[in-house]
Amino acid sequence: MAHRQVVGVENAGGRAYGKATGLYNKHRKYSEQWNPWHPFQSAHDFQQAQSFSQQTKTWIDQHLRSGQDYFKIKSFQSADALRKLLSELNFGLGNDSWIDDHSPIFGTLYYWDIFKCIQFLLAYLPFQAHLDVEPVRLADSESSRIYSEMNTGVWWWDKLDQLPAGATIVPVICASDKTHLINFSGDQHAWPLYLTIGNIRNDIRLTPTTRTWILVGLIPCPMKGAKTTHDAWHSAIGTVLSPLWNLDITGPALKWNCADGFQRQCDPLSAAWVGDYTEQVMIAQVSYGSCQMCEIPKGAPMGHSTCQALDNSRDQHVYSELLDESNINVVHTNHVHPIRNQFWQFPLCNVYRLWQPDEFHQLLLGLVKDLLHWLFKYLKARNVKDQFDNRFTSVPRYPGLQHFSKPFDSMKSSSWRGKEIRGMIRTLSVNCAPILDCSQDDGKTAVETASDEMVLGAVRALCEFSLLVSQHNHSGLSLTALDDALERFYEKKGAFREQKMSKSAKAKVDEQLATESHQL
Repeated sequence: MAHRQVVGVENAGGRAYGKATGLYNKHRKYSEQWNPWHPFQSAHDFQQAQSFSQQTKTWIDQHLRSGQDYFKIKSFQSADALRKLLSELNFGLGNDSWIDDHSPIFGTLYYWDIFKCIQFLLAYLPFQAHLDVEPVRLADSESSRIYSEMNTGVWWWDKLDQLPAGATIVPVICASDKTHLINFSGDQHAWPLYLTIGNIRNDIRLTPTTRTWILVGLIPCPMKGAKTTHDAWHSAIGTVLSPLWNLDITGPALKWNCADGFQRQCDPLSAAWVGDYTEQVMIAQVSYGSCQMCEIPKGAPMGHSTCQALDNSRDQHVYSELLDESNINVVHTNHVHPIRNQFWQFPLCNVYRLWQPDEFHQLLLGLVKDLLHWLFKYLKARNVKDQFDNRFTSVPRYPGLQHFSKPFDSMKSSSWRGKEIRGMIRTLSVNCAPILDCSQDDGKTAVETASDEMVLGAVRALCEFSLLVSQHNHSGLSLTALDDALERFYEKKGAFREQKMSKSAKAKVDEQLATESHQL
């Protein structure tokens, strides 16, 4: 049974410095005139306003003038009055608070003051029971560390050690995604920038209806084929996030109200950036096709050849020193653009660690989907693909298992979504095991037996890894199991070289493996 344990109370941060004031304190329970339906006068007015949310202005005016509700609504008597009341719910984040910035570099940028957005999320009353302001360590009955919410991780503790005692960290999480809108009218795109904070717990932050993500900016989209896309994007992002850039963590922190009714000394820090690979490459300013976290050679066939602890992680301090010494060639060798990344200047921010794992796109639609393609090619080469299809379509209907009526590779690629791939992972090892079983003498050659064993080991390892990753909480035991599964996958994945690579790439891998074996 897991229990909650706060370690180092004096240095754990999140210290309160008094009761909240201003707009937040206006409607607290301990206020004599507290109104839970603010800005409406009664529950009836609030419910009516909710029912009008999908109606037009004309319909609302006609409804109110006709007296169909027997004139019980007291808070507003017109659609304009209702919209004015609704704007008060934004705590200063109404339509009038948008800032427009015109620049010859990025065009017209519309954005909000991100500090006002962060203050709104911190002081929003519905988040009161779902807000974490201090780091904690969770442990089970065997004193094994458990990781669940963001404040249970190592990052929060490491950053807190570099801030004054009693400081409250506000992890800022940004998300961006260039979105194609329409092919007509000039091939229109939108580039929204969203923001939330890591103090809000996962189950609330990941629920769309809770509105924990705020649209803080609309990044201008350069014309198709423009060569200044990166410069324009970084210039616009720098404008929106300039308050974070200019934050002085050595001086007095920001006194902000929190949803529990107290003021705290807050230090907002850039913690994570949610985006696809294209966005991450642009943020890190590395060459397309290279890793934004480590210096693995670009275009290495099948990635790392062995599962080893990475000792070549990207270090922004090293790159900065190389640029100071004008060692442009060394920077190019590491596939980094020879310019100073603005995120290097953000307080306590490592731009190469802003990237966060994406189970859906990178694991399920990335590595697992690639494994399925390799596996099907291998089974066809071994003339056992029909056996696999028969077993795959014969899985009985049972709660927790997904039944497929036709072979997986016969479905359209667009239907390969997370639900289908997760359903296949649950039974993939079981379907492959009897076909690739090496324990019985069924006329296989020694080469085929060894190859089948490696393929089955790689399939089982990646299936175990995928199922373990989907857990909401992790412990030392589950992290060890993840490392073990990943190491086994790296050891066995070489069996798919014939299906994955060309002859030249295969020769390259053989040479790389021979070199590493010689070094060991």
